[in-house]
This record gives sequence, C-alpha cells and structure tokens, in this order.
Amino acid sequence: MSNKFSKQYTINIYDIDSNYKCKYSSLMNYLWDVVVSQSDALGETHNGFVNNCVWVLLKYDLNILEYPKFRDTITVETDIVGIKKLYGYRSFTIRNSKGHVIVSGLSTAILIDFDKRRPVKMSPEQVKIYGIEKELEEAFPLDDFIKLENPTYSKNYTIRYSDIDANKHVNNVKYIEMAVDTLPRDLLNNYEISTLKVLFKQEAMDGSSLHLFSDVMNHHASDLITIHTIFDKNHDKPITKLEFKWKKSLP
Repeated sequence: MSNKFSKQYTINIYDIDSNYKCKYSSLMNYLWDVVVSQSDALGETHNGFVNNCVWVLLKYDLNILEYPKFRDTITVETDIVGIKKLYGYRSFTIRNSKGHVIVSGLSTAILIDFDKRRPVKMSPEQVKIYGIEKELEEAFPLDDFIKLENPTYSKNYTIRYSDIDANKHVNNVKYIEMAVDTLPRDLLNNYEISTLKVLFKQEAMDGSSLHLFSDVMNHHASDLITIHTIFDKNHDKPITKLEFKWKKSLP
C-alpha cells in the first residue's frame, strides 16, 4: 500500500526536438507511464485495465521549469492527492540527475467503464490500495480557462489511425501537439512552454474531423500566453480546451 511511486527515465533521441531538448509531449508521456506503472505495481490494474475499466485523464496543470536534454536521466514521481466523488487527483514531480525539480503539476482523472464509456466509482479495494482514508473536502476546479472569443489562428485536422491509443480514442498528447501546430513558426522557434493547462471534455475517435482555434493573449519580450479550443465537427461545444504560458527559449 503506497500513494507514492517513482521511476527513472533516460532521454532518448526520439524524445528530443531540434535543439536536443526533451519535447513537452515526451515529458507528458513519462507522466502517464508512471501512473500506469504504479497501478500495475500495486496490483490495481493489469496493462492499464481495472476490471474492464480504465483511468481517463480529464485535466493537466503543469509547470515546466526546465527541459531535460538528450541522454539526461530524470526521476518521475507521482503522489496520490486524494479523491472527490468520481474524480481522482495526483501530483507529479520530475527531478533532474542532481535532484532539482524541473517539472511539477497536478492531474485530474476519472475511472471509465471501457465498454459502456461511463464513469464509475473507485472500489473499496482500490481506495485501500492507495491508502486513501477519506474524500477531499472540495473538488479541484476543472473549467478555469481564459475564454477564447476572437481566434487569430485556425486549422482543420482529420484524426489519423496513428492518433488513437489503447483506450481507442485520441491520445491526450495529440491534442496538445495539434494546438501548438496552429501557432506561427516564429513563436515556436523562439519560445517554449512553461505552464501547460489542458481540459479534456469529450473523446474524439478515428476519422473524426476537428476544428482548432487559437489566439495569442499577451505577447511580451519575455513571455506570452496562448489559448486554444478544439471542436469536433459534429459538436457545438468544445471537446478540448488548452492554455499555455510561454517563455523565451534558452540555449
């Protein structure tokens, strides 16, 4: 029984960008891998499944202080914060080889029946595995995003077979990549994400047609904010909201 778990990773050549820094997408893949690794190690899940149920991510709130580089060794740690009704909360920390924190954040997830695609409560056995004694007094906010009213950038995207993950929907990291790809290259070449907030409201499946809208809210010499909304062609409401803070890239 433990609510903490850590795992080491080495930054490989396929994890880095053109500046030999670890990509934000790779960092997020490490975060999800450590969740699955802990669940499997505790016997809660097998290959990510909990009695035909899966944990589905609803929201990420992450701060990226520093991007590790090619061949760096990092330690990714997750800690169970608690539960409230159907929601489960985790904190994350990534440390470099010197033990310094380079990434920190919080996630909100929900347990979904894989076949019915409906949320279910954690069983008493699961609660006991993680040492959870009682529910949190309050839920963490979900939809606390800056409203996107007049987007400057837009793009259409058709979901590819390679975008689908083991849960048979679009992998969460793909939405972030799609949103970032709407932004001008000048921004992407000179800035890097320092704070990342994403809310996953609905699933998108293979072949879905998406509409992406983005805007730059604050554009200063040192930092800026971008906001993004992703719609499914068949939905009037957003399926994903994203908000990024950016800082000037360092060598």
